[in-house]
Amino acid sequence: MNLHRNKLTFLLSLLIQAFMWFAITLELLSLLYEIFHSLKENYFLGLETHKILVKVLNVIIIYELFTTLLIALEEKKIKLILIIDTAMIFFIRELLIVLFTYKKLELSEGISSALILGILGILRFLYLKYKIDVE
Repeated sequence: MNLHRNKLTFLLSLLIQAFMWFAITLELLSLLYEIFHSLKENYFLGLETHKILVKVLNVIIIYELFTTLLIALEEKKIKLILIIDTAMIFFIRELLIVLFTYKKLELSEGISSALILGILGILRFLYLKYKIDVE
């Protein structure tokens, strides 16, 4: 039974890794297209550059999410630091999208984003100090 579970875990891990690399490859190809398109049209300005930055952050988020999933599958525990890092990157990505698309950032949205990032930063600090994981 244990050998069967190990094989299943191994196969699931391989499937997750294959899907992760497929998603990252698609995002990187999209990123390369944006770069070449921007170079070809000679408009490397803020509005187009933000797409490149968002795609790079998407790759990081995809990698972090799948890494968290793989570690949880293999070690049978969830590393909170990976979830916190992914959440921080996601919120930073969302703020950059708002800033680069010149949308009006409401005061309440700015304060709530700052509070969320601050709380995540505090959680990250506490994790590094006390090394708490969820089994």
